[in-house]
Amino acid sequence: MPKKIITRATLPKVLRELDRWEGKLTWSLFCSRVAKVLGVESISRHTLYLYPAIKEAFSQRQVDLRESKVRLPKDFTLEVTLRRVADLEAQVRRLEATNLALLDQFRRWQYNAYAQNVRMDSLEWDKPLPMVDRSGKRRGRKNAARRGRRTRGSS
Repeated sequence: MPKKIITRATLPKVLRELDRWEGKLTWSLFCSRVAKVLGVESISRHTLYLYPAIKEAFSQRQVDLRESKVRLPKDFTLEVTLRRVADLEAQVRRLEATNLALLDQFRRWQYNAYAQNVRMDSLEWDKPLPMVDRSGKRRGRKNAARRGRRTRGSS
């Protein structure tokens, strides 16, 4: 079975490279940059194309790069600042698109729940998550002691 290259940890790295991209953007150039960033020998366009977030961000970045052909004077500090602003604007656009997709998904779920007569107030969806106990202690000892059972170290 082939190794999975794009994971939850690597997806933000790939999208950040797209946000930072300057110059001509093609799938072959982008695939070689992603392979270098992720430390793999190569990655195919088809692999990246399987992820809708990458596919949509790539298309949007191509449009953004075509529209921003206007060049400003060559001042190093200005150039670095403008590059940073462009990166942040690209990231904001991508996150806004993701937010809209999630809102759309929520509305679909809400409508489908309504259509199936599911009462939202009875589902307790805003109930907090259970606390995670990472102390390494077993919970059963306290309960066993309360019930009068023998615990480790008691005779």
